[in-house]
Amino acid sequence: MRITLMTILATVGLFFSARAQVTDSLYIVTYTTGPSWDVNKPPLEQPYFKEHSARLGQLRKEGVIRFGARYGEKGMIVISASTREAARKIIFEDQAVANKLFEVDVQKLNIFYDGCLERKKG
Repeated sequence: MRITLMTILATVGLFFSARAQVTDSLYIVTYTTGPSWDVNKPPLEQPYFKEHSARLGQLRKEGVIRFGARYGEKGMIVISASTREAARKIIFEDQAVANKLFEVDVQKLNIFYDGCLERKKG
């Protein structure tokens, strides 16, 4: 009986551990211009900017990016990832970030008011 109970407890523990690993978490990523940004050039002439835009587009198609916005001199996106480290890995694979065109900050996002963000059309 003791072995059966231990087996059941271990199985339940593995189930909840596996569930915790695949749970979707949200992370907010803020972007500011980095030391490689040339203030004398428009965005499309910046090195790695086109690759950055393509990367964000791909992440959006994959459903990783939930939404994005600009405010003041900053840009931001909200992404889904299993952990903060996984979120950082996604963001730092962007060549514009790796090459310091942008500085980024990745933080866990804890939502306390649910809602729906939509842009009014028309």
